[in-house]
Amino acid sequence: MQTLSKTKWGLYPKVLCLGLLASLTGCADGNGGTDAPATDGGSSAPPADGGSSVPLALQTDLQGILDTAVANKTTPGVVLEVSSGNGEPWLAAAGVDDIEKQAAMGPDESFRAGSIVKTFVATAVMQAVEAGTLKLTDVLTELLPAEVTARIPNAASIQVAMLLGHRSGIVDWVNDDVYQTVATHPEHVWTLDEILAEVTKLPAVFQPGERYGYSNTNYVLLGEILSGVTGRSWRDVIRDHVLARAGLEHTSLPDIGNMDCPTCAHGYVPMGEELVDTTRIDPSMAGACGGHALISTSSDLIRFLRRLRSGALFDRPSTLESMFAFQPGLEPETRTVGYGFGVMKMDVDGTIAIGHLGGAAGYMSFMLYVAATDRYVSGFINVMTDPGPVLAPILTRVGTP
Repeated sequence: MQTLSKTKWGLYPKVLCLGLLASLTGCADGNGGTDAPATDGGSSAPPADGGSSVPLALQTDLQGILDTAVANKTTPGVVLEVSSGNGEPWLAAAGVDDIEKQAAMGPDESFRAGSIVKTFVATAVMQAVEAGTLKLTDVLTELLPAEVTARIPNAASIQVAMLLGHRSGIVDWVNDDVYQTVATHPEHVWTLDEILAEVTKLPAVFQPGERYGYSNTNYVLLGEILSGVTGRSWRDVIRDHVLARAGLEHTSLPDIGNMDCPTCAHGYVPMGEELVDTTRIDPSMAGACGGHALISTSSDLIRFLRRLRSGALFDRPSTLESMFAFQPGLEPETRTVGYGFGVMKMDVDGTIAIGHLGGAAGYMSFMLYVAATDRYVSGFINVMTDPGPVLAPILTRVGTP
């Protein structure tokens, strides 16, 4: 375990499976919150053009941001991939993927992608809508068993579209008790009954459709709906109809009980004065809302977002248009200004990016597209802390021609 400088424990519950970042403007303290030492092998080689679609000057600036993040002890390690148009991507890394072994971080390493899984779930739901298996106007009482809907306020008025866009008003099931259980019992298998028990502790946040309010419960229920209408596990549906269709060879949804990820960079959570390795936590920890459910790489996430935006994962253009029809969704801590169906729109000091962010126990990740410069950006840091000191300058620079 790694000794820390001051940490901001308050970030832990905020980002555990939500993909909600504390801020994109600052860090937990002057050091960014972690004391992971840089090593001689912790930075990638100096940028070389190599036919990349990313200009050399941009490569140099971005590598500098990564190296600075490690030197300032914001994170033990960081991975970044950027591509422009249809050209070759540029991949980079800095720092270490294993604090104990001091192994250099590689640009192709896997990680737990957290709430980025919401975009995958939303894609599968929209495919079901295309196929006529679901309607966006279907309500919970038509889709889920009575013993489930009886525990959800306003279930008869909550539509599939409201779940997809976080406009249901259902309270977020993640609370202090959940955080503590995940931290102290990583092998615990979470059940729908346990999740619903947390939902029933508090009333609805607002009336269905009234406004935006990010809630992980929405996507847990969407996973149950997918399973119900297909007669298969939501994981199997996404494997067959999203991962395979997008051609993602390095992305997986481990089954419940499978905590292994031999290709993953180690992920760490600040606890007291130490960084605790949280690479191994049961994939059930957040269900279809994120957490440790999805394992991916920066390259696969860009490939997925490209395929999604191109319409290749749907049969009709109107389906994609519905998914990317952003409604107002102000969320200052993540710079979110709009949310569609499983996709968010961010404004970072004038740079507009669309895609999704992910927070899991030990990882903070991103999968974004910047239209102004036609660039895709993905990557992660391997500590659960404020990623603002890394992500904000990356997006600002990527958004500059």
